[in-house]
Amino acid sequence: MAPAFPVNTQEFTTDIDGVSTFFIMSAYADRIMVVATQLGTFGTVLSARGDALLEGKHTFTVDTLLGKRDEPALAVCARHMAESIVQAGCSRPLLLCLGLKQHSLDTMRAIIKEVVAHPVW
Repeated sequence: MAPAFPVNTQEFTTDIDGVSTFFIMSAYADRIMVVATQLGTFGTVLSARGDALLEGKHTFTVDTLLGKRDEPALAVCARHMAESIVQAGCSRPLLLCLGLKQHSLDTMRAIIKEVVAHPVW
């Protein structure tokens, strides 16, 4: 029997704001990768990493690697998702791909909720 794929991966589809949303999440040794798409593409690719503890709270740096650089809601989503992952016990950086029809706060909250509900770390 062949060994299992070494990267813990989950895929699932759920409805967010009336739109079918496909997720694939993988836990690599050096980072967590999350793809959430309603468009069938990677969309905007962001990197989020924890920098330091200030007064007991983590600070995060978010960089847009590819895609929309003028959409602050995507950076906010990446920062909050990284924070939620750290609170769930994982300190690895996040590589986040968001291909979404809407960039509303409700959509972003629902994306984060789904990621936290399906941990791969």
